[in-house]
Amino acid sequence: MVLILFSCEKDDICLEGTPASPRLIILFKDYENSQAKKEVNELLIRGVGQLDTLIIYSGDSIAIPLRNNYEFTQYEFTLNTSSTTLLSDSLQINHRQFDTYINRACGYKSNFVFENTFQYNLTQGEGWIKSVEKTRDTLSDEKKSHLAIYH
Repeated sequence: MVLILFSCEKDDICLEGTPASPRLIILFKDYENSQAKKEVNELLIRGVGQLDTLIIYSGDSIAIPLRNNYEFTQYEFTLNTSSTTLLSDSLQINHRQFDTYINRACGYKSNFVFENTFQYNLTQGEGWIKSVEKTRDTLSDEKKSHLAIYH
């Protein structure tokens, strides 16, 4: 009986609410009025080099993950402006990663520090992104936006 009691391990369960690696919060804003949010409709978001679309999204802000095995993350944002017109822009986010050990069940939480520059490329004609602004230098929570895309 004593052997059975001491041979049991406690359950390794990562409780809900345990901090996980935060996602990048992007706010979509009006290029003409920088204080106003501006929704996007039917935005296709895909990781550059990936075959599948990550998400089809409509709204004024979105949370997307950063790659934790590279020093940069690239996404392609394709906006469906009409039944025949697609405008695509790609965005490369350069970052450094710092991991924090949570516990055995939850593993590590990644925090990111953004490099000074964001790169974006207009890949078809004029594109739809007019400018990009970094609003926070670090990605450690999902409480406020980290990036603003003006369109």
